[in-house]
Amino acid sequence: MEKGYIGTALPGYTEQPKGISTRKVVLGTILLLSSCLTWSLYTAAPSADVLPPAALSASISQDALREGLAKCARLHLRKPTAPPSKRRQVNPRHKTTHASRAGPQLIKKATVWTGTGSVLSEVDVLLKDGLIQKVGSNVDVSDIDQVQVIEANGRILTPGLVDLHSHLGVDGWPDFQGTSDTNEATDPLTPYVRSLEGFNPVDEAIQITASGGVTTALVLPGSANLMGGEAYVFKLRPVDTLSGDDMLAQFGVDWDEWRHDNGEVRWRYMKMACGENPKRVYGSRGRMPSTRMGSAYLFRQTFADAQNLLDAQTDWCETAAQIANYEAHYGGKHPHLSLQSRFPENLAQEQLVALLRGDVKLNVHCYEPHDLEAMVRHSHEFGFDIAAFHHALDAYRVPDIIKRARNNITIATFADHWGYKKEAYQASPLGPKILHDAGIPVALKTDHPVLNAQHLMFEAAKAAHYGLDPQDALASVTSIPAKAMGLGHRVGTLAEGYDADVVLWDRDPLSLGASPLQVWIDGEGQFDFFPESVAAVPLTKETSEVPKQLQGIESLVGKSTYVLNNVGKIFTNGEELDGPLTLVVKNHTVACLGDCREFVSNIDAAASIDVQGGHILPGFIAVGSELGMTEIGMESTTGDGYILTDANQGQDVARAIDGIKFGTRHLEEAYKGGVLTSITAPMGRYVVDGLSAAFKTGAKTAASPHAFVGDSIALHLNLGDAAKSPSHTAVSTQLAFIRKILYENRNKTDLVDGRENPYYLAASGQIPVVVSTNNKDEIASIIRLKNDIGDSVRFVILGGAESPLVATELAQAQIPVILSPALCTPSTFDTRFCLPGKPVTNETAVDVLHAHRVTIAFGVADMGLARNLAWDAGWASAASNFKISHREAVGFISWNIQSIFGLDKSMTKGLQTGQDAEFVLYNGSPFDLRSKVVAVTSPAGGLEMV
Repeated sequence: MEKGYIGTALPGYTEQPKGISTRKVVLGTILLLSSCLTWSLYTAAPSADVLPPAALSASISQDALREGLAKCARLHLRKPTAPPSKRRQVNPRHKTTHASRAGPQLIKKATVWTGTGSVLSEVDVLLKDGLIQKVGSNVDVSDIDQVQVIEANGRILTPGLVDLHSHLGVDGWPDFQGTSDTNEATDPLTPYVRSLEGFNPVDEAIQITASGGVTTALVLPGSANLMGGEAYVFKLRPVDTLSGDDMLAQFGVDWDEWRHDNGEVRWRYMKMACGENPKRVYGSRGRMPSTRMGSAYLFRQTFADAQNLLDAQTDWCETAAQIANYEAHYGGKHPHLSLQSRFPENLAQEQLVALLRGDVKLNVHCYEPHDLEAMVRHSHEFGFDIAAFHHALDAYRVPDIIKRARNNITIATFADHWGYKKEAYQASPLGPKILHDAGIPVALKTDHPVLNAQHLMFEAAKAAHYGLDPQDALASVTSIPAKAMGLGHRVGTLAEGYDADVVLWDRDPLSLGASPLQVWIDGEGQFDFFPESVAAVPLTKETSEVPKQLQGIESLVGKSTYVLNNVGKIFTNGEELDGPLTLVVKNHTVACLGDCREFVSNIDAAASIDVQGGHILPGFIAVGSELGMTEIGMESTTGDGYILTDANQGQDVARAIDGIKFGTRHLEEAYKGGVLTSITAPMGRYVVDGLSAAFKTGAKTAASPHAFVGDSIALHLNLGDAAKSPSHTAVSTQLAFIRKILYENRNKTDLVDGRENPYYLAASGQIPVVVSTNNKDEIASIIRLKNDIGDSVRFVILGGAESPLVATELAQAQIPVILSPALCTPSTFDTRFCLPGKPVTNETAVDVLHAHRVTIAFGVADMGLARNLAWDAGWASAASNFKISHREAVGFISWNIQSIFGLDKSMTKGLQTGQDAEFVLYNGSPFDLRSKVVAVTSPAGGLEMV
């Protein structure tokens, strides 16, 4: 069903935009009379001397005809098929009254990553008038006054990052109901709403996002609706006017400039969604769509309505042109034609008609193969292009379907965010590379605030870890998303004539802990920056040589006795041993580590391999997640279920051991990432969750030998807004309840079902009391409660976003903090004093707590990312400029957790002779993103390759 424009194309433009085919009526007769006059009527409002003074009988007025013809002219002009070929001489944002006030700046001796695959060494970059004016060696600025010179000293300079999917400004930080403007979730079809109306220019996330090097973001409506509305591209440079309009990337671009050869195309953007979200939101209300079938019908019906309006507009324009042409030549009214109504318009369908005309870049939230194919099918039926499929975690499985589209669709996806719902469950971190190798453009994005957009570059780094070439990974967050937005000639590339959006990094931006030293947007630096201090910052710290491809590991699989030679480093309990070292395992037990010549001679040479400098670490421990208790969070059938009552008596306390399910994909992925143990509590939403269990992630069933380390590890409680319930509607009553159960059960040693009262175990200090809270004052209340009760209660804080503000008191009370996540965000009222890190804050929570000697561990806030625990540890070390050692960082995810939960005796602590051989083998340093886990070991399974 491809319908569209009528008439002859304007000179210099494409004859027929994609998706538009000629309809039944043509202007042949009129063009024979006067084609030139006809097109003059299309391209400019008719003047008084063109139309006769008398109004047309029984038809619209001359003014209405003129107005309609002017709209016809605008609608029928074709856009250029390619961006401007000439070098841009002006940044349209810079020429406005709200332009950057920064003067010329010369960044000298930088290593430039262009964003398009090239790497330039020892070059200078001149920023002036909002543009990158020059890129080259020894740039001469003698003719420019007052140039600020920044000595990069070889550091890497990249284009500003481009986030192709963000809800920045419409789903703001802190998250308040009063500022939540992402979804107009009152109807599944709202193409007419605009994110610009909801965008808050003072959202605190804007500065934090920019601090990660993100300079441009496409801000989309949410995905509750099939048609969510119109999106806008913003530059993340605050303006004094506090105007959302002034922050638009296309601010200062005239609507009609694109008529010129080197003009600017002012693209529009739209958001749609398919799959689970719309059918869940509206199906739960008994409305269509409740199925994908209903979704498809609503899409097709709405597109058909828009097509009808487009046809009506085309018919009106044809008739109006013929009437005007006749009147201009013959005078008087046309003998056969008249227009009874004004140019047909419908505000609710205006954006969709623009999409069908080819004026809109369409972005579609779509995950699974049948959803992707359905949208491709719709695009062919109604003749529109899809600029990008977003999320699209299954796209790597169906590149052929993607290629059936009318245009080369960009896949805007996550690097490794997965598993949170059914349509995200089949995801693979290899997806970006598979798509890239298939010739499909890949952009990595954040869906902020789903992922903290401050760490968009980390998404690229993870994709590089999983095989994407480093420069292709950079392109996925720079030039590729810029091109998908139709702004690839302005942003996303570091080259002459582009907007002066550049980022100077403190180290390789694809390494752990990398952060910008400065971020320029439109040539204006966004953060306090002293050029002379650049030299004082360590350029880099190599964590290892290029990791080797280890040979022969497969020969050790399943063996209980083997030797690993030439180990580069071993992290054991509180120690970091430098190689070359030997590790001998005999009957699943560590027999020797270090100089083991006397042991090696007694072991079959076939069971001995050279690991070529690989590193060995103790197994990591995940705490604070739902690992084992549920598999797909949004599918209740895959989990134990949520506890919606508070246990007033000890016998009512739930035990996680009764609900854990083994053999799930989340546990498998965690295991392959080196997480060999999980401490998981029941899933509760009120004050009392219950008793956590410690178990082995690699166990097959709950009956497997060694499956459980302990069944009553800690009592888990919640404190704060998230724990408000009908029983405890206030935080103060939550604290009163916690105080009550601890005081009243200090001496209740009675047995419950043959076991000791859980509240007694907690009150007497036999197990820790883990309190999930982030707010500084709630943490202070726990400190005060411990001081009141005494040292018998072993409180532990889980979450701890604002814990640095009470670090002194936590240290004095000897209360450990499990930071979850390791890097916090000020996303809620209770985390608004979070320290997001450089260049916004010099320190993060881990830096402050470490300086105060608080016992620290890292938790897992998203069980799908449990496999990244080693990266969390490495980030903490690197971001502190290695004030936190690698040894201490490993402790955050291993032996510190054992000490906090009292597991020192029940499981291996680090690597020690005579204890179970339970460790993780990397082919290099775990803190170098080029390294990978090669094998893991456990007493139950021996050595296993991953």
